Amino acid sequence: MQQWKKRGDYRSVAEAVQGMSGLTLEELRSPAHVEPETIENLAACGEALKQWAIQDGLPVVIVGDYDADGITSTAILVKLLRHFGVTPQTIIPRRFTDGYGISETLIEGISDSLIITVDNGIAAVEPILAAKEAGNKIIVLDHHLPQETLPPADIIVDPHIHPEKNGYEDYCGAGLAYKLAEYLCAGQTAQEKKSLFFDLLVLACLGTLADVMPLTGDNRYLVTQGLRIINHDGWYPQLSSGLRAVLNLAQRPYDEDTIKFQIAPILNAAGRLYNAGSTSVLKALLSQDEAQAAGFAAKMQQINERRKTLVTQCLEQAQVAASYRADDPILIICCEGIPEGIIGILAGKLSEAYQKPAFVFSPIASLSGILKGSGRSYGDYDLFPLLQVVAPYVETAGGHTGAAGISVAQESYEEMAAAIQAYAVEHPPAEPDDSLYYDLELREEELPLALNELKALAPYGPGVEKPVLMVRDYQLLPKGYHSHRLMGRSNEHIKLFGTQSDAVGFHLSQTYQELGSPECVDLLGTVGENRFQGRTTLQFQFEAIRPSGRDT
Repeated sequence: MQQWKKRGDYRSVAEAVQGMSGLTLEELRSPAHVEPETIENLAACGEALKQWAIQDGLPVVIVGDYDADGITSTAILVKLLRHFGVTPQTIIPRRFTDGYGISETLIEGISDSLIITVDNGIAAVEPILAAKEAGNKIIVLDHHLPQETLPPADIIVDPHIHPEKNGYEDYCGAGLAYKLAEYLCAGQTAQEKKSLFFDLLVLACLGTLADVMPLTGDNRYLVTQGLRIINHDGWYPQLSSGLRAVLNLAQRPYDEDTIKFQIAPILNAAGRLYNAGSTSVLKALLSQDEAQAAGFAAKMQQINERRKTLVTQCLEQAQVAASYRADDPILIICCEGIPEGIIGILAGKLSEAYQKPAFVFSPIASLSGILKGSGRSYGDYDLFPLLQVVAPYVETAGGHTGAAGISVAQESYEEMAAAIQAYAVEHPPAEPDDSLYYDLELREEELPLALNELKALAPYGPGVEKPVLMVRDYQLLPKGYHSHRLMGRSNEHIKLFGTQSDAVGFHLSQTYQELGSPECVDLLGTVGENRFQGRTTLQFQFEAIRPSGRDT
């Protein structure tokens, strides 16, 4: 049985959150708001936008990306420019035929215009050079790590170029787009910009959470404010029809988990399964027609359900392939017939299962002889150096610390994989640790106080992790004739009935039965609320269980 180990010496949830994040209570509860001028080149970007788009009337073309951050950042810029009387053209690359970001093909025929790339562009040296030669002005608004050579854009805003010159560097594309809006609207009254900024803050919140950015500093401010708006009875109705239609796919009140696990997958699903699906998502977010927006949202939800089914089906195939490569320092597999749009999801699931970085490749029907792959890191292992390692063997490669995308000819796949493994031998990922760690030990009767403390210090995510709680001696109390209930299509989940709360373990019913169905247990997990049919009850969600009476 896995050992349970306590880390730190925390006596309360608040103490644990502070100790793990390194933030004070004030920084957690009232995060500092960073002025847009502290971001390098952002003021110059705002002034150029005023001159070229608003005063000179240059046609504006926004090139975004097909993920949730790219879509929300594009929507922010569209709403911002419309606010100043400018109607921009938008281009969202098609995942399967265009690939990520701006390309020469994507902007062919565009001249004498202002092209703004958002959530992309920092690595697009050749396409931006071609755009400049066609007589265009270019603004790059990106948050990805810069390469050795920067693109020849007129203005580049990327806090990672000179992090020491920036008040905060961990924005996503939507966060940067929002900061640009703050700068441009600084002289307007609250009344002039109120309804606009409700939309923009919520879009920045969605993009930040969907892109799994650190929830520290200004990101924390953006997310906190965005969640306040969508949970405020007076402010929520003032959001645009499109935003409300998408948000209505989940139940209020909303928290960071609602956005990350319910809304963000819906925003991403259409672009994962359909070539131009993300363009439809952008149209939904920008819609001002209630009925049209509701129709878009319903379709997006249907597509997400199909995406879930595909992931479940393809994961079984990927797990079989992974079992043959389980001893490699970095897991690299290639499977036939996996849709390109979900290979990243599968890579993430395999990296978690095997506690190591993982890459999943699959042949692409539209590109004969080409494999497309997606990689996900594990822990703090940096995938960015691998982009240089694979460069001699691949068609394209891009990404950042936590994720990477690669296109490679089939005949070069084995060489590429060997190069990655050779690098991993010299720079090995950390050995998997089978121990289970918790931060604070509680009794069941202390859970209500723990929940209140957790809610007071939310939101949680990278940089501000939610403490893992250990509930010792959780005594089951029969409801009716049973002290527990199996749930799920295959009875794979389990609900335990405690004296003052319920506890839910997903995919843990078999584990509980193998332990002999004890009536008193220790649990590892977190406390939250279960909302069902208008009732809200305390619920502990556990990820590990053991009979009571053990010390480790």
